[in-house]
Amino acid sequence: MHDPDTRVVARARRGDLAAFEELVRECQADVYRFALYLTRDRAMAEDVTQETFLRAFRFIRGFRGGSRFSSWLLRIARNCSMDALRRPRPEAPLDERLEPLGRPVADAAARTELQAALAAISPEHRESFLLTEVLGLSYQEVADVLGIRVGTVKSRMFRARQALCRALADEEELG
Repeated sequence: MHDPDTRVVARARRGDLAAFEELVRECQADVYRFALYLTRDRAMAEDVTQETFLRAFRFIRGFRGGSRFSSWLLRIARNCSMDALRRPRPEAPLDERLEPLGRPVADAAARTELQAALAAISPEHRESFLLTEVLGLSYQEVADVLGIRVGTVKSRMFRARQALCRALADEEELG
């Protein structure tokens, strides 16, 4: 996820609604994708995305620029996702809830295998993996979003990759 133009962020902080709308257009797909993989539910991810931008609009004047805007926004998205997951919800089958990663996987079987492998790793490892590998954040940015140390991000990434390799190997043995 690339960071929006700092001038647009500054205009939005001053209350420029058109600038904030530009931020929404630029960041909405990445926020939705992140929320989808945290919640694993399309409708919930849509709600989380909307809530994320409502909170961002309400609190953008408090954004001081100490971190990247995208890190600040994804931290809000993570908090909204965690809030949404705490609320009771009806359960839908996994394949109806998930969409492919950022770049489409051509082979439907490979996509299903990858989704099953992602489902098999812990939420904290999946979070770090998605922020790094799907949204393209640096380890420092992931640490900012999750409120953890860079070393913790590195260890989570190591464990996430190990778990994904094991899950994919298990799928291959079964298939």
